Amino acid sequence: MKKNKILFLLLFLASCGGGGGGGMEVPLNSPPVITNSSTSYSVLENQNFAFSLQGSDPDGDTVSFDIFAGQDQNSFALNDSNQVIFLTNPDFENPSDSNNDNVFEVSIRAFDGSSYSSGYDFNVTVLDDESDNGDDVVTPNCSEQTPDTSYCTISWESRSREFYIVTPDNFSIDQNLPLLISLHGGDDYADANMEYTGFKTIKDENNVVLMFPQGTVAEGKGSTGWYAGGDCTSLEVCDLSFIEALIDFSVNDLGINPEMVYVSGFSNGAFMAYTLACFLSHKVAAFAPVAGSLSPEDYDSCNPQRPVPIIHIHGVNDSQIPIQGNDYVTPVQLVFNYWSSFNECSSTSVIDGDDNNGDGYGWYSDVSSGCQQEVSINYTYLENFDHYWPSSNADKGGGSDINGATFIWDFLSKYDINGLRN
Repeated sequence: MKKNKILFLLLFLASCGGGGGGGMEVPLNSPPVITNSSTSYSVLENQNFAFSLQGSDPDGDTVSFDIFAGQDQNSFALNDSNQVIFLTNPDFENPSDSNNDNVFEVSIRAFDGSSYSSGYDFNVTVLDDESDNGDDVVTPNCSEQTPDTSYCTISWESRSREFYIVTPDNFSIDQNLPLLISLHGGDDYADANMEYTGFKTIKDENNVVLMFPQGTVAEGKGSTGWYAGGDCTSLEVCDLSFIEALIDFSVNDLGINPEMVYVSGFSNGAFMAYTLACFLSHKVAAFAPVAGSLSPEDYDSCNPQRPVPIIHIHGVNDSQIPIQGNDYVTPVQLVFNYWSSFNECSSTSVIDGDDNNGDGYGWYSDVSSGCQQEVSINYTYLENFDHYWPSSNADKGGGSDINGATFIWDFLSKYDINGLRN
């Protein structure tokens, strides 16, 4: 009888379904993950930014982050923008990491409100900012070539470096004007870049100061160019610090608005522009690479400090820097995806352009919008166009469907260092 009662009780409990006939299934929570493309970063000394964190959650939950381990964990904090920042700005000459080797180690995990991810080990290498070494700061020697153009030289890292300054009409240093730096290609020269880009034709109407730096002769190549790369310890020439020094000079001596500095570059100069986007975003508001890409090294270590607006122009038939990439060139689509993801853009669209030069081919732009700080990404592709600067003048760039100078400036001038301008 006792066995029958127990059996009856079990059957009764099994039949109770709360009116629905089935038991409630508790959903399982999947932990979040950290999605940073790299766990090693390099930063210049004397700044508090280390790197930005990115994460995702399979269940769509909001992801936050937690610094929980690492021998240098007490050197860092997290801000509201999911950036890892130094509590005290690092000084290359006086290392403060646990090993005193200027490499900080920290472990971070993601959290979705219920579950933690596994831990991710990051290291941050602090680099020497040579632009802040007092014995390297030299005022350029400039000579006027025309009423609006000056040729300048500066001693930098025991080298004589050259650049041109081109000012708009009625320029004075109290106007707080924007600056556009244009970087020439490989085996190229600043004075030629000054002409074929067409930027001089837009300076007066837009009241913008132009600068055209000269690259050095590349080792083993025997031609002029830029040493792209954020870690200058392995480079013969540190063009990153050279460009930063020119920006500092422009702000201090030319009265340039520090929130409105822009960089464009063609071919090898485009690679350098991407280096600056990765490692000098705290001093350059927006970028315009043309017929170039991110180097694979910069792609792996890129470490921008804020959402970055970029307009990229490329010939679909580029035979020197193919958009599909190769061993030395990151595919342009991957670069577009990287910046869209880093800027946390929410939508993409395609703009079809007209065949303005009558060759039977047009152009189109892949655009990412809805990004942080209202920045955007515009990658414009010119059909039936090779490795040229885009110019509507057939004698300067083969004749394209767009005028590169105005096309670029219309995009760049919408932004300052804080994002979309009011």
